[in-house]
This record gives sequence, structure tokens and C-alpha cells, in this order.
Amino acid sequence: MKTLRIQRYTAKHKKIWDDFLAVDPRYSFLFYRDFMEYHKDRFEDYSLMIFHDATLIGLFPAALTNQNQIQSHSGLSYGGLLYDSNTFERDFVSEMYQAIIAFLNKKGITKINIKLPPSFYNTGIAEQTDVIKQLKGDMEKSFLSMAVDMTRALKIHKSKLKRYKNRKLKMEFSIHNNNDFKDFWTNVLIPCLHEKHQASPVHSCSEIESLHEYFPNTIVQWNLYYEDIIIAGITLFIKNNIVRSQYGATRLGYERLAPLDYLYIYLMELYSEKGFQFFDMGSIPPSNDLTYPQGLVNYKKELGCDIYAQDQFVMSHEN
Repeated sequence: MKTLRIQRYTAKHKKIWDDFLAVDPRYSFLFYRDFMEYHKDRFEDYSLMIFHDATLIGLFPAALTNQNQIQSHSGLSYGGLLYDSNTFERDFVSEMYQAIIAFLNKKGITKINIKLPPSFYNTGIAEQTDVIKQLKGDMEKSFLSMAVDMTRALKIHKSKLKRYKNRKLKMEFSIHNNNDFKDFWTNVLIPCLHEKHQASPVHSCSEIESLHEYFPNTIVQWNLYYEDIIIAGITLFIKNNIVRSQYGATRLGYERLAPLDYLYIYLMELYSEKGFQFFDMGSIPPSNDLTYPQGLVNYKKELGCDIYAQDQFVMSHEN
């Protein structure tokens, strides 16, 4: 086993953390400290850095969830070990995880929850899955990650596609990439979530606007208008060759026009032409009886989504 050193992240490490991510375009902007720390008042950061000699070779974004447990990552869509999967083979990835476990045990932390990215995000995810299982990690949840592979012909349900083409010919809607988050949050997203799900967006409007200032090309807002009124919108997180729909909603009272379907198909065509590979429409968690809401699954399938694995593991290790 190589000699590895684990260091807990502190604010003085911001530059080397971000510099590590900047070297490889496969890493998501979600792991840059400016994104991770927008909600630092809600999570106690317990991110780790892995060194071989003096060289930083890996990052493990994490938050402390109680005195003996961390999660990678409770404040992000996913976490896991960040490393160069083209350089390090599975045995060395196992050594990195074992070094993390040993470090955490010394700190009295004996449980690690890890939610890995969806399987289509990069090739190292399957490798990490194997390592976690080898180290006796148990699968806690399996999410249905749904995405459109835009390298192939889009397979939109024929009724949705027909309606899209008809509305496009009539030019009934106007679509703008105007980054008007406030209009969408205030008039569409918040009322829709409150009415239909008794919920609120994870990000406040001020938070998403602030994050957009940090990442102007990767967090963008597309709004759809009918008779000069916003009636739908989609907030995109753009990650290398992947476009993720972070938020999407229709204004209450305008559902009959199906504007969100129209906007999704419009954006799939647009980003497919730009050379993006996947349109990520998010992950669906299992319910208490381990089933999935079939209506939502079918809706996303009708927009051309395939189902990919996204697994969450728990690793328990006593001193």
C-alpha cells in the first residue's frame, strides 16, 4: 500500500482544492468551493484531501451529519471520491478509501454515507461502486436517474412531438435565455411547488442569483412566455458534456398549454446541436415501499429519457 496522507479541508486550502478541479474538465462545478459554500451555514463541512507524498491526488467532499457520521454529500446532488480515473486503477482507489476510513476512525467517525453521481457521468463511478462494495459498503438507496442520450436520435413520444411541432409552426411561445431567475422563482416555481408538493425550492432566489454570478456560463435560466407572460421555465446546470435540468415548472393555470414539454424539447434540440451528450432530468428517489412514482417515470420516458443507476451507500467501520 502506498503511503497516503489525509488532510481535512479548511478555508486556507481553497486555492489548491479548486486548482485540482480545474485540471480535469470532467469534474463538476458543484465541487468548487464557491458553490459548496453558498449554504455553509446549513452544513458543517468535513471535506477531505488525499495526498501522496506532497502531491494532491484526490478530494472527498463531505459534510458532518452527526458526531460520528459524514455524508458525501448532504448539501450537493451527489459526492464520492474525486480522482483521475485514467491514472489510478481500482486497487489504488481502494487504498484511498481505506486511508479515508482509517483517518475518520481516528476522529471517532465510524459511518460514511456516499451518494455517487449517476452512472453516465464518468467511467470512474463503476470503479468506485465496486470498491465500496468490496469494503463492505451496503447499498442504502437506489435512485432512478433519468436522462436523454443526445448522441442518438431523440425519441420523444409522438403526441408530445406533434404538439411541439404544431406550436412551433404557429409561433405561439417565445423563449428567452434571459437569466431572469426572479420572474421564474416568484411567478412560476415557488407557487407551483407550494400548490402541488407543499414544498419550496432548495435554493432561494437570492442564492441562485448569487451562484449565477459565480458561474455565469454554467447556471442559466430559460423562460417561456405566452402573450408576454412567463408561463414556464427551466433552470439549467451545465456540466461539461451534460445539461442538467435543476428546476422546471409550469405557471399555475397554464398546464393545458403544456409549455414545459415544449421548453424541454426545444432545449434538447438546442443543446444536442451544440454537441452536448446528455440532458439530465434528475433522479427519482424510492418511496418507503421501495417503489417509484410511475407517473413521473412515464412522463420523463415520454420526453426521451433512459434510466441509469445512481446508488447511495453506507459504510460502517468501528475502530
